[in-house]
Amino acid sequence: MAQQTRGRKVEGLTDGPILPALLTLSWPIILSNLLQTAYNLADTFWLGRLGDWAVAAISVSFPIVFLFISLGLGLTIAGTALVAQHIGAGQHRRANYLSSQTLGFVGAMAVVLSFLGYFLSGPILGLMGPEPEVIVAAEAYLRTWFLGIPFIFGFSVFQALIKGYGDTINPMKLMVAAVLLNIVLDPLLIFGWGPFPALGVQGAAVATVFSRGLAAVVGLHLLFKGTLGIKVSLRHMKPDWPTIATILKIGVPAAAEHSMKAVGISAMTATVALFGTPTLAAFGVGNRIGSVVFLPSLGLGQATTTMVGQNLGARRDDRAESATKLGSGIAFGILTLFGLFTYTYSNFVAGIFLPGEELAMGLASDYLRVAAFSYGFLGVLNVANGAFRGAGRTVTAMTFALLSMLGIRVPLAYILSTLTPMGVDGLWWAVNASNVLGGGLAFLWFTRGTWKGRIID
Repeated sequence: MAQQTRGRKVEGLTDGPILPALLTLSWPIILSNLLQTAYNLADTFWLGRLGDWAVAAISVSFPIVFLFISLGLGLTIAGTALVAQHIGAGQHRRANYLSSQTLGFVGAMAVVLSFLGYFLSGPILGLMGPEPEVIVAAEAYLRTWFLGIPFIFGFSVFQALIKGYGDTINPMKLMVAAVLLNIVLDPLLIFGWGPFPALGVQGAAVATVFSRGLAAVVGLHLLFKGTLGIKVSLRHMKPDWPTIATILKIGVPAAAEHSMKAVGISAMTATVALFGTPTLAAFGVGNRIGSVVFLPSLGLGQATTTMVGQNLGARRDDRAESATKLGSGIAFGILTLFGLFTYTYSNFVAGIFLPGEELAMGLASDYLRVAAFSYGFLGVLNVANGAFRGAGRTVTAMTFALLSMLGIRVPLAYILSTLTPMGVDGLWWAVNASNVLGGGLAFLWFTRGTWKGRIID
């Protein structure tokens, strides 16, 4: 079948050549993720002009943000898997009903998490141990961000449901608009250019919430209107507890995966903070550069979720397996090439985000060089976990993600950095080891084939 992407799902997901379908699904997701990361980098770029304390503030905020948003993201993953399998099985009305239930439940959670996050920001930051100047800026950033959680979750639900249907173009279009607006607002609100107030670190959060809020309003309007293939309705949002139980059965392990990864990132950040603000700033820059490098595998992983879900729904298990193997190979190759680039130009890249901060820049360069050649393995982990999620095997995906972060990275980072002569370098080598072992073990488990099978009637 022909590949159709304008306002409709990609056709040919359950028949025909696999590579064109996988790439047609992947590239809008990759571009969307690139844009998502672009505004993170824009935050880092502009805040770096305030000083390393400002970069450290958003670095220490990131795991807390990730922890709370993970609870909602886990449930949106359930929506993607269920919609994909029902669409693959030709059950469109059921897909619409599940979409309405997912939106209603995640929306209610967003309100609760917004309230909790706003009031818990200060105490959580205090436990992480950054310097007082960093805590003040980070708390202002976090409280603003938490007020916008309902909008952020709303846009995430829109993306997940439409991707499960097989349409990756329209979520990309909205992301383009949101990110461009965010990038324009960043310097205006951080430095107070023109009529705008100078909000410093908090200005980055205001820009994010405002731009994402507009995208959420448009996305939800399209879902209620039903013009993109998935139609939600208020009458179908009335809690249907057996359906919600199904969503939770798939979504809770995915939420736990992301949440525990956030806990791991927080623990890793606390370990890094032992070595001072320059090391914390270097860690933040290295992570943000890494987030750009990982984008192809994240896109391929999300595309694999849709491919696997729809093919398992259509009882095409062999095709689901082939798509995953192909995506893993592509991810490994691309990320290894990107790793070679970051290794070669590590000093230049670090200098862009930490101008004039010689110590922090040198540490960030070291981080990039050590982690560079483990990127390919992380790509394999992302794609394999994408397949597990598409199959509804979110417990399996959770296991390997947590093994990589909490089982390997965090304890190894502490041991190598504090109990051996490696010092700060031990932090970076722990990242390398966790990527290699996590990706390798996930792919070996995938080859066993125990993940195959439908989760729908």
